[in-house]
Amino acid sequence: MSVAALRPAGVVYREEQYFAWWIYALLGVMVALAWLGPFWLHRGGPQPAVAAQGWRLEVPIVLAVGLVLPSTLVFGVLRMTTEVTPTDVRVWFGWVPTYRRFVPIGSVQKIEVVSYRPLADFGGWGIRTGRDGERVLRARGDRGVRLDLADGTRLLIGSQKPEALAVAIERALRPGG
Repeated sequence: MSVAALRPAGVVYREEQYFAWWIYALLGVMVALAWLGPFWLHRGGPQPAVAAQGWRLEVPIVLAVGLVLPSTLVFGVLRMTTEVTPTDVRVWFGWVPTYRRFVPIGSVQKIEVVSYRPLADFGGWGIRTGRDGERVLRARGDRGVRLDLADGTRLLIGSQKPEALAVAIERALRPGG
């Protein structure tokens, strides 16, 4: 049993989602190009303008693009966790959370399982805002749970199991019922 599989006390629903495989493949290509780029540039010998600087320009670029950016994306963004507790709905991105959203259960007015078109409706995946101001949090797929909140805002939480998520939120809203 992994540590990630353990549920914190009070959690009635938990779902972890990862972004599509092609995102990780794209990051792999980016890392490979960042590491091979400086060698490719210097294979025919350094250009006169670059010769005076040597590798001083390429090394920080390789480190930033080849190590820092992909690591930041993988650990800080490319994982979405959704939890429902008796008091709130929690959504965060990353192994080391870079974005968190907590919605008190008492503020949920309406729950609706929906299908949507990620690109056409919201311009992609991740943390988005729709044309009508609706906040969207999703990692993959085209289904989720839309929450209408007491303050008049709407939140769409993407899910691979939207029916189970909706039931968990409904149960948290009506404890014992």
